Amino acid sequence: MKDLEQRIARVRDDREHGSRWLVREAVSILRDLAEEQGTPEDERMRQLYWSARALARARPAMAALASAVGRVMQAGDNATAVAQGARSILQDYDSATQRIAQHAEPYLHGRLMTCSISGTVLDVLLARRQSIERVIVLEGRPRYEGRETAQELSKQGIAITLITDAQADIFLPDCQAVVVGADSVLADGGVLNKAGTALLAWSARGHNVPFYVLCETLKISPRRWSGDLSWLEEKESTEVWPQSPPGITVRNFYFDHTPSELVGKLITEHGVLSRQEIEAIADQAKDNESRLFKG
Repeated sequence: MKDLEQRIARVRDDREHGSRWLVREAVSILRDLAEEQGTPEDERMRQLYWSARALARARPAMAALASAVGRVMQAGDNATAVAQGARSILQDYDSATQRIAQHAEPYLHGRLMTCSISGTVLDVLLARRQSIERVIVLEGRPRYEGRETAQELSKQGIAITLITDAQADIFLPDCQAVVVGADSVLADGGVLNKAGTALLAWSARGHNVPFYVLCETLKISPRRWSGDLSWLEEKESTEVWPQSPPGITVRNFYFDHTPSELVGKLITEHGVLSRQEIEAIADQAKDNESRLFKG
């Protein structure tokens, strides 16, 4: 149980990985628990529900966690079925970026701009590298995740320009598209992602540059934006200014909300989704989550 709690805490406290890694880790936790031998069936199911609920609540901005674990727990009413369901979800999830790359092919060419780091975006850009002239990467303050994105793409031979987040508007007119990932896609098509994404989307709109979101359908949530800032996960102000002078308030939200009207296309492993298709997936996720917290 201690190891289980540590793994859940790692998901809750993580600041190094994107939502793709976190969703995969959450499903893996449930798979490993369901496969554990030597624990009575009823106790294993009790632990599975406790863990799934803890994971679902772990990261407010990553509603995808609740969607993912809700889907796992709907696989069956015993540990064997849950384990098989988790394995199937992981297999599908691990191949998702290949299918996203295929569906994104018509839209990713020339000069592109991206921000922060997204495992999905990295995989897709590498798969489409032959049609990409250059990627302009925003550095992603305050933890500078964009530098890792720049390094990973550069290692694979893609031409990279790294800029501060504030320079995005300068470089956008020369870009064919903006491409970002998503920590969660809301039921109305809005997106929760690294803080700065919304400003980038507004700027792209001003320059008539297409704004594309690459995302697995597992990240579609039944929630709708309410303006609740707790969803955006405010962290320590010292990350922004380690020793700020007295009288200065420093804020440090990790995520922001991009309205659906700014999203040109949501490109998933099932293709480009319409608003109606997003809502249908969100409705199913809502049913799964409802059963999770009633079970």
